[in-house]
Order: sequence, then C-alpha cells, then structure tokens
Amino acid sequence: MTAKELAARERRLGRAWVTYEAAREARNAGVREALAEGWTHAQIAEATGLTRGRIGQLATSRTEDR
Repeated sequence: MTAKELAARERRLGRAWVTYEAAREARNAGVREALAEGWTHAQIAEATGLTRGRIGQLATSRTEDR
C-alpha cells in the first residue's frame, strides 16, 4: 500500500461518514415526525427496528444532541 492509496481510502471514509450522518439525521427526524403524528413507540420500533428505549431517547433529545 502506498501513501496515496491510504489517503484515498481516508477520503472515501470521510465521504461515507458524511452520508451516514445525513441518513441518521433523516431517520431521527422521521421518528420525531411519527411521534408528532401520534405513532406509539411500539409502532415505530416495529417499522424501524429501533428499540422503544432508543425512540424515547430520540423523542427527548435536545437539538444540540442530534
């Protein structure tokens, strides 16, 4: 492996992280929207695979924690 190859992998990881963060934020926003629409934690858990506890955390998280 060369330094150039390693640097390329690091850049690829950086791009993947940005994509991951955007997807996570979209999911979390969707969870909060579903809660606002009256969905139960159990319904959201079934639809997303998240635990009801994690849904509760997302529901009460502050903006700077997101």
